[in-house]
Amino acid sequence: MTRRLLRLPLPELRIGCSLPIRLEDGRPAMLIRLADGLHAYLDACPHRGSRLIADPAHDEREHRDPYLDATGGLILCHRHQACFEPQQGLCLSGPCTGQRLTALDVTIERPDGSPAQLVLKSWH
Repeated sequence: MTRRLLRLPLPELRIGCSLPIRLEDGRPAMLIRLADGLHAYLDACPHRGSRLIADPAHDEREHRDPYLDATGGLILCHRHQACFEPQQGLCLSGPCTGQRLTALDVTIERPDGSPAQLVLKSWH
C-alpha cells in the first residue's frame, strides 16, 4: 500500500543536481534529477539517522549542490562522509557501507492538462 507524502509543481532541476524538499508530514527529503529521471530519498543517513545535508543556507551561499558531490555522481553525507550511488541509494563507502537511503516513489502527473505535478509516495 502506498501513501502520498507530497504533491507540488514539478520543479525545474537540471540533470546532475539535487534539491532539498520537505514532505507534508514535515520530514526532510531530497529530489535528484539524473539522466534516467527523478529520484527521491528521505534526507536521513542510515548510519545515525541524521540529515545528509550539513547546512542548506551555506550550500546556497557557496553555490554547492546540497546533496551531490562535486562530480554530481554520488550523494554525499556531509556529516559522516558516506557516499551513496544516486540511482538506488546504496552506500558505497563510509560507516554505513551496504545500507540504503529510504527511497520514495516519484510520479509526474498532468491531471486534465494542467501543469505537471510531482507526487512522492512511500510504500508503507
